[in-house]
Amino acid sequence: MSKAESDWLAAYIWLGKRRRHAPPNADVWHLRFHWLQQGEALYRQVCRGNYRLQPMQVHQRSDRRWVQWCAQDALVLKWVALQVENRLPMHERCAHIKGRGGGKQSVSEVWRALASRRFPFVYRTDIRGYYRHIRKEQLLSLARQHIEDPVLNDLVEQYVYYCVEDGGDIFTPTHGICRGCALSPLMGAALLYHVDCHFALLEGIFYARYMDDFVLLTRTRWQLRRCVKQLHEFFNLGGFEAHPDKTQLGRIEHGFDWLGVWFTPAGTSIAPRALENHCAQRLRLYEQARRRGLSATETAVRVQAYEARWNIWAMQMLG
Repeated sequence: MSKAESDWLAAYIWLGKRRRHAPPNADVWHLRFHWLQQGEALYRQVCRGNYRLQPMQVHQRSDRRWVQWCAQDALVLKWVALQVENRLPMHERCAHIKGRGGGKQSVSEVWRALASRRFPFVYRTDIRGYYRHIRKEQLLSLARQHIEDPVLNDLVEQYVYYCVEDGGDIFTPTHGICRGCALSPLMGAALLYHVDCHFALLEGIFYARYMDDFVLLTRTRWQLRRCVKQLHEFFNLGGFEAHPDKTQLGRIEHGFDWLGVWFTPAGTSIAPRALENHCAQRLRLYEQARRRGLSATETAVRVQAYEARWNIWAMQMLG
């Protein structure tokens, strides 16, 4: 079995797990029911370069509204992601990519850097609306530099210039890429590869990135100012800006938030923002249960399951 064929099977398994809680009338069940008869034909169509992505559909449930690829398109895009993950440039300082340790590993590295007591200054920020402000032409040019397969390039171009259907109206966003797609984290990581390379080579600083979140630890205030200036220059070139509400600058004694963990020289704890989000989610679960008419027992089970998952996340992040 070739890598393309094994990736196709892996994408199908991924889709089944990802949408296992989909409603009974969701299109993923139709795809799975007819997989033995249609899966091979669909794969051949993709490999011939004849596949066309459909517009993303707008979904709404109670007070939540989102857009989503159909199951078949999600399958194809996951296959593309598996095919290009080793072709796009990915720096080791970008922690959200598979195989880099994720948020837990990044938190551990930040704490080790602080424990060394070499870095008294910190700059932590992220890009406001990163996915929403990506320039399509720039991303497509990057993909073409590293992907030679015309079939993959065609699918990536369709993905970049995606359409959205809302109540019969179809439109194509002029900027940005879609969220909730297996390909987006890879493309978002590759687009900032040059930033990772620049700061990873600087001596006397610690640098880490998780998607569009950045943290810089420096030894001197002069280094801090220079790094902040350089990072903002990269943002300006890409058409981005730092999020003012998620930016922290100064001495580490004041503490800073990285991936939901609050860092100080004395130790780590769950960040206030993460605790606020946790409380808000609990209230949201109670409100959703009330609207659906669930019993008190069913509501308690849902809330307890969420709290158990959150506690596991908190213990892992705090080591």
